[in-house]
Amino acid sequence: MPITQRAWRDATVIHVDDVFTYRNRKDFSSVVAAFRASGGRHLIVDLHEATYMDSSALGLLALTSQQLSVEERWISLVGPQGTVKQVLEMANIDKMIAVFPTEDAAAAARAAEWNDTSRSGCI
Repeated sequence: MPITQRAWRDATVIHVDDVFTYRNRKDFSSVVAAFRASGGRHLIVDLHEATYMDSSALGLLALTSQQLSVEERWISLVGPQGTVKQVLEMANIDKMIAVFPTEDAAAAARAAEWNDTSRSGCI
């Protein structure tokens, strides 16, 4: 199955294996819906093994980012490589969604951000 999920630390990780396209958008959307229903705060999309991404996937990532931002939740992308990395860079998706090399780096950055907002009284 090209899209799977797992709980990891204080996050939910969506693993995209092979391609992320219009064909598997419903799988991705179902996992995101489950994450939102769970009350989780951080969604990590692992793209280490993704080999191709189309415009539907880009749009879905952008929409998910906007939805989670309104709900004061985070989305991070991890490990895009090759063509997928190039597509994300051309679309300037990193202006909307933080991109990290590893899940550990994503979790650490979000934990630091959470601590900063907690200390300032903002959530």
